[in-house]
Amino acid sequence: MLSETDLIPFHASLPAGERVIVFAPHPDDETLGMGGSLRILSDHGKKIKVIVLTKGEKAEPDITKQKRHAEMRQKEALKAFKSLGLTDYEFLGFPDREIFSNMDAVAKAMKTIVDDFNPDVLYSPSMLEIHPDHRAVAELSLSICEENPHIRCFFYEITVPLRPSLLVDITKVFKYKKKAVKCYKSQLSITDYLRLAQALNTYRSFTLGKGVKFAEAFWQVTGKETLNNWMTYEVPLPEL
Repeated sequence: MLSETDLIPFHASLPAGERVIVFAPHPDDETLGMGGSLRILSDHGKKIKVIVLTKGEKAEPDITKQKRHAEMRQKEALKAFKSLGLTDYEFLGFPDREIFSNMDAVAKAMKTIVDDFNPDVLYSPSMLEIHPDHRAVAELSLSICEENPHIRCFFYEITVPLRPSLLVDITKVFKYKKKAVKCYKSQLSITDYLRLAQALNTYRSFTLGKGVKFAEAFWQVTGKETLNNWMTYEVPLPEL
């Protein structure tokens, strides 16, 4: 029988990586999922490249307004990046909700960026996510890491809590994450993402002691076999 400490960290760690790529399916996923950790990585002088894969236009149901909506989301992202200390980013502009339909093209673009940047850590939404774009990016990210064993793959959570192998204390930088989330006014008009992100980050402090008010959770995955084992709770936490 695994103990509690086998199933979840009881101490906070710094976010992983010296040269980091973050794949965000939509503008705001990077901030909601790991905005605090991105600010910490930036403050520590790590090299960070954020890749926003889709335009996120279909958050606007009116087809005649989707082009303008996509432009608005990109402008919001640029403001959020500034709050998080991010200066290296790309917007690939794939159609929203269609990554599964464009897997070959998206995979090629992702692999080219990885080859050029040469990261030691790759961050992606997890396969447990609800949105099909999130799950597609997780699948592609895991494939990249399997082909490049020197790259560690970490999943972050947005809409579905995952089983973490790493918890990052973001208490001191939460104000930057909060400011960044507020930049996404178009999305906040649809859903109160700030309240939801704050609730999840508060919950993630559960095992970290009273001094930690907010934390972000990550799940390190080294391959499909490890992924399957983790989803069935068959292995203890890895040594980080």
